[in-house]
Amino acid sequence: MLSVASEKVHIPEVIEPDEKLPKDLVALRRFAFLMDEAFTIPGTRMRVGIDALVGLIPGIGDVIGAVMSAWIIVGGVRHRVPMRVVVRMIVNIAIDLFFGAVPLAGDVFDFMFEENVKNMRLLEKHRDRRKPPRSPGEMTGLAFLIVALILAMALLIVAGVIALAVWLLRNVPWV
Repeated sequence: MLSVASEKVHIPEVIEPDEKLPKDLVALRRFAFLMDEAFTIPGTRMRVGIDALVGLIPGIGDVIGAVMSAWIIVGGVRHRVPMRVVVRMIVNIAIDLFFGAVPLAGDVFDFMFEENVKNMRLLEKHRDRRKPPRSPGEMTGLAFLIVALILAMALLIVAGVIALAVWLLRNVPWV
């Protein structure tokens, strides 16, 4: 008698071509590319986008990038991505905000961490294709809530960085 080893069948995630996606998802895909991979650094294979460049603005650059990145999360909610995945998308932005707040090292992190592309892949993989997208009317309040949440996270991080700087100035003996 032959025994057959059980095999797991792995089905790679399906990313649809632009022609098969709703127009708003095509726009979000292009936006994610623009935010994270639009430009090649001369002499390298590294790509950066507007998010990393805006992140170079001291103090508010990362906040601006995070608010812009909220558009993909709003798209995820519109296309009925499960709440656990939406939370993961918000965490990706929070990670970028947190590490982006660290002077110099945060700018390097911004160039390497592509939260918009990651979030777009999550949206494409987890959107509910069986139901129609939510209407703009249904999305208005949720969009404001998502942006407010990201702004609140940004303010907390900025306040934390300022508090840390003040503490360091008061408590570290400078030579």
